[in-house]
Amino acid sequence: MPIKVSVNRNIITINDGSSFLVTASDGSIDDTQAQGFFIRDTRVISYYEISINRHKLVLLASSNINHHCALYQFTNPQLPTVSGDIPSDCLLITIQRDIAGGMHEDIEITNYHSEPVEFQLMLAIRSDFADIFDMKKNKIVTRGNTETSWQNNTLTTKYHSGSFLRGIVTKLFDSSSQASYANGRLMFNVIIPPSKIWRTCVNFTVLADGDEIKPQQTCTVSHNTEAGKVRDEFINNATKLSSSNTEITRQEN
Repeated sequence: MPIKVSVNRNIITINDGSSFLVTASDGSIDDTQAQGFFIRDTRVISYYEISINRHKLVLLASSNINHHCALYQFTNPQLPTVSGDIPSDCLLITIQRDIAGGMHEDIEITNYHSEPVEFQLMLAIRSDFADIFDMKKNKIVTRGNTETSWQNNTLTTKYHSGSFLRGIVTKLFDSSSQASYANGRLMFNVIIPPSKIWRTCVNFTVLADGDEIKPQQTCTVSHNTEAGKVRDEFINNATKLSSSNTEITRQEN
């Protein structure tokens, strides 16, 4: 279906075909707002927040890199821990998201403190599988049954309503520490020596009507999305102008 796109500096939107992600400027997803990760007219992620020791990250900057990729950068507030307080502004948290079918997310945390830091990184994820048309009418109807399982570093949430099936598979890999799952949160016990980097990668694969809609494996590799193919076709078929004015020719070159 056609998607109405409006400019809002407090919202970041990236997309690839029928897959699109709408977040607040800090990368969070609020299930009471018109935000989420959508595929085939269904909101497969309705709430998402990344925190440290349950404290909200401090946004430094965020922006679209292109139509399918976004970058968010944060620092930390002062963090009380069992080993003492971690000073504010000593961590750089970089989150990069990429939509190519499914969604891929890279998280990196750099420790600029003179001492090792230890904390718990939390990823709170919920899925309401709301129909986009119900959302437009501001009337989300709960139907069917939802079930969640955690196994082998993979969180799977499936929604059934008769023959209708949607699901989101959240798989963690290349993590600097082991993850666990409880109370609706993925959790990492993180220890970072001075000047070192902690990393994890997250793949979000969507289950829809028997299809597995997988993401590109990494944000750092260029790839051609469905939207990118449309753009390239438009550019290739667009009217090309030439001029005998040497000043214009020089500026174009």
